[in-house]
Amino acid sequence: MLGSSPFFMSASEGLLTICFNQQLLSFGGSLAVSAMTIMTSMYQFVLLPIEAVAAGSQPIISYNYGAKNYQRCKETISLAMKATCSYSLVIVLLMELFPQIFVGIFTSDSELLRLGSWMLRIYILGGCIMGINSTCQQSYNSLGEGKMSFFFAFYRKIILLIPLIFILPMFFENQVLTVVLAEPISDFITTITNYIYFHKIFLLKKLSVNDIKEEYHIVQEV
Repeated sequence: MLGSSPFFMSASEGLLTICFNQQLLSFGGSLAVSAMTIMTSMYQFVLLPIEAVAAGSQPIISYNYGAKNYQRCKETISLAMKATCSYSLVIVLLMELFPQIFVGIFTSDSELLRLGSWMLRIYILGGCIMGINSTCQQSYNSLGEGKMSFFFAFYRKIILLIPLIFILPMFFENQVLTVVLAEPISDFITTITNYIYFHKIFLLKKLSVNDIKEEYHIVQEV
């Protein structure tokens, strides 16, 4: 169960790519599909480092959770979130300011460079807060709640992103724009929902100070 979330996130990428490419091919042709290939590669610049930090925090969180050191768990989650958020904000800001430089890593074609630059600015926008989402999802696994990690992975891609890819172009004239816009919309909605649940409900229940006091009194009595 703990492995279901990362498995699903990897396995669903193929389905997501098919949906994006099908829509972009219909509305923007092969040039838009080529630009989308660059977009997904650029998103890895954002996601892979924050996933590495979030995954690296897992053994520390899990060890201290097993040792009932809940305060250390909270400190580790907080530190991981600060690190991932700082990185995602900086890298997304650089991509927003200098999209031509990043797209230019993959192509020298002037038309593809122009299309890819404005697509990148839209597509990558939600990445600025994805550090929060990744840290929360990895922390669910660290604290033995793989079901919640799987739910938010499913929620982001299947419930929000894929339907938005097909629904948004029905309501706007620039259909290539709306297909790309589905990514940041799903990122923002998922991250905000995940953050609220994680901090307002999950952590209060899972890492309750009252539980520590109760266990301490039981040990004293023994």
